[in-house]
Amino acid sequence: MITAIIMASGLSTRMGTNKLLLKYKNKLIIEYTFELIKELNFEQVIVVSKYDEIMKLSKIYNFQYVYNENANLGQSESIKLGVLHSENSDGYIFFVGDQPFLELKYIKEMINTFNKDKQYIIIPRHNYINGNPVIFPWGKREKLLKLKNDEKGKMIISEADKIKYVSVSKDMLIDIDTKEDYKKLGVQNEKN
Repeated sequence: MITAIIMASGLSTRMGTNKLLLKYKNKLIIEYTFELIKELNFEQVIVVSKYDEIMKLSKIYNFQYVYNENANLGQSESIKLGVLHSENSDGYIFFVGDQPFLELKYIKEMINTFNKDKQYIIIPRHNYINGNPVIFPWGKREKLLKLKNDEKGKMIISEADKIKYVSVSKDMLIDIDTKEDYKKLGVQNEKN
């Protein structure tokens, strides 16, 4: 079993407002992630956030909500809270919540790749550019729990020798960090 962990505590400093609650095609950006995860039937989905709106949305989707009171310390807090609240699990798939073009077929491929050998970190990649979500095996649990401040999973990946990559579309790796990124969603919409 893989636990799905949605990290939704970001301060969105570059955006100036909570990017996960911005609308794209009449839906909140984070809802694209929620809807995709709902289709995958994970036994446990944990949403780590500090926002009331995301808590309410988590209840609608019947996801477990964990309040992050230390969001200001950086992404490591979301990672640790997700892992600590995870039940018996073979691994953890970490979603960032600001990727409206995630594709079900690629996530399924990542999960299938992980299930063939549960010691590997699974990373989506397009033209040698890595992105999210990433699956970490249970064996990396202690390292995930030792992350501090704004340390991310990349630190663990840089020291790992068991990594598999899954080729994905360029669009799947698009995330929304700035106002420019958000404006480009309209252009992306025209292409699709």
